[in-house]
Amino acid sequence: MPKQLDDFQIADGEAYHRALYHNGDLNHPADWHRESVEHLIDLTLPHIHEGALVVDYGSGTGGSAIELLKVLDERDISIELVLMDPLISWFGKARELLGHRDDVHFELSILTDDSGNTVFRELGDVLSGRKADVIISSSTLHLIPISALGDLARQFSECLSPNGVFVWDSGDVECDFRPKDTALLHDPYRAVRKLLRDDDSRQAMLAEMAEEDAIRAERRVDRIFPVPFSVDAILDPLTEAGFTNEVTDHVVEFSNEDAERFILVPRLAEIAAPLMQGKVRDDSIREVLSIALSDMRKSGCASTDSYRSHWVYGLHSLMG
Repeated sequence: MPKQLDDFQIADGEAYHRALYHNGDLNHPADWHRESVEHLIDLTLPHIHEGALVVDYGSGTGGSAIELLKVLDERDISIELVLMDPLISWFGKARELLGHRDDVHFELSILTDDSGNTVFRELGDVLSGRKADVIISSSTLHLIPISALGDLARQFSECLSPNGVFVWDSGDVECDFRPKDTALLHDPYRAVRKLLRDDDSRQAMLAEMAEEDAIRAERRVDRIFPVPFSVDAILDPLTEAGFTNEVTDHVVEFSNEDAERFILVPRLAEIAAPLMQGKVRDDSIREVLSIALSDMRKSGCASTDSYRSHWVYGLHSLMG
């Protein structure tokens, strides 16, 4: 475990891991995690060969890497896998889970420059000029600002081998082919944020803050589950960077219990800030999540036990 992690960060990484794997058991992934990543892996496997260099961009606690390695180990295929992520709490958990493997390498995707500013590292610098055979990115691109997607597409293009591919998934992008009886992955949590925005206790705590600090705090909270953008915001930069575009989709059931585990991950539960972390905040989130899921049932995109999340998958190769 990296020494710089404090108790909150360790708990955050553990909680997100348990949102992906019931009781933290790698043999028992949550259904939504297994089903969403399964399709990503199916798209990826035909492009992986013995000794391939694979990059997992935005690896979090290692959920997509773990499921990929399970399949490759079963098939006795050895690769070199590079995990990249900016969030040290989740990445620290990935290192704990996979750090014993010689074929897995960990690269924090941010650094501090000479002026003390946090900047994202170039993928080419991380790979030291080597070319990846496959780059995967699971449930990450919808969190990247639109303004940064063009540069990221360029980096992927420059860092792939001539026959390499970029494969990604997202449950939180808008598109015109989403079935009407489905929701976006983070719709329930944005609803929680909306329902809690005017909570009396929250507003009282915000009122005690300096106005600028309160505004800054609210903006930070809004960035946890940002407003979804169109899939074209991802596809257009990839086309400009020289990629072909092949898009598919899949509907994944997300149980109410898994939704609660997900939103109570400490970093994600910050949508209720400045309510203090603990039982009061968690109970407030549970209460409004129940309302949000009830509203989704009324709108036809959820059942009694779960909501239907719509996932988009992209498979991209470099044009000749």
